[in-house]
Amino acid sequence: MKRGRPNILGDDRVVIRVVLPLKDYQNLEKIADLERTDIGTLVRRAIVRQYFALDDSKAEKNGSKR
Repeated sequence: MKRGRPNILGDDRVVIRVVLPLKDYQNLEKIADLERTDIGTLVRRAIVRQYFALDDSKAEKNGSKR
């Protein structure tokens, strides 16, 4: 099984730098160790959840927005 960073779809690539407080970075290290992954994967996952995940249908039914 191939591990590591997933293949990038498409030709356009963007590189970003994320600056975090040391305590947050240390907490991310602990989470990554528990999940047997790396910090970059956690950050990419958070970006996907924030910008690309669909809103919860229950929240829409109740009239609340994120």
